[in-house]
Amino acid sequence: MEDFVRVEDMIEALRALPAGARLVVTHSGYYCYNELAGVCMPEAYTMDSDEGGLSEGEVVYRLGHSHQSY
Repeated sequence: MEDFVRVEDMIEALRALPAGARLVVTHSGYYCYNELAGVCMPEAYTMDSDEGGLSEGEVVYRLGHSHQSY
């Protein structure tokens, strides 16, 4: 994960995904100590549970992650 990605790099990566791909940003933990969440080029992510209209085991594409801890 990085603090940022370039727009042209993200557009190129998004164009390579299947047309019906779903995009997500994941999170974990409790408290945040940084201003920015991690961002990444689209990467396959398998859902651990049913949430927000997505099903457990469904493969979506993650664009970032935020972790907060004590």
